[in-house]
Amino acid sequence: MKGDWDDLYGKTEPEEYRPLEAHPPALAPAPRSNGWTLVNSVLISVVIMIGILAVYDRYWAQKIVALDVKGYIAEQRDLFLSGKINEEQLKEHFDRLEKANERVLKNRVIILGDVLVRKNVEEIKP
Repeated sequence: MKGDWDDLYGKTEPEEYRPLEAHPPALAPAPRSNGWTLVNSVLISVVIMIGILAVYDRYWAQKIVALDVKGYIAEQRDLFLSGKINEEQLKEHFDRLEKANERVLKNRVIILGDVLVRKNVEEIKP
């Protein structure tokens, strides 16, 4: 039976059945990098790291703030007893204290000013 080939071992084979070349073509050599590639990589990494730290510090890091409630109440009491403010103004001042407490960001922890040992903590003023 004669087909596309003259005999079983094939004197002429179709092109798709011919074996591939033994060696793949040589790849182009990788370009040699100079020191600028390393410098650029380090600079980009530093800029990204600073940005990430700034965002973390601003929005997620817990911060401690102080609120001197005792001192504020004593000051308002003295003003009220001396007659410099009336009862309605006293209530307004206490409402202002409450609003100052509500305005504090979520990542802030409020402690009373009486508990502070050092004064290098941000202080909330109503």
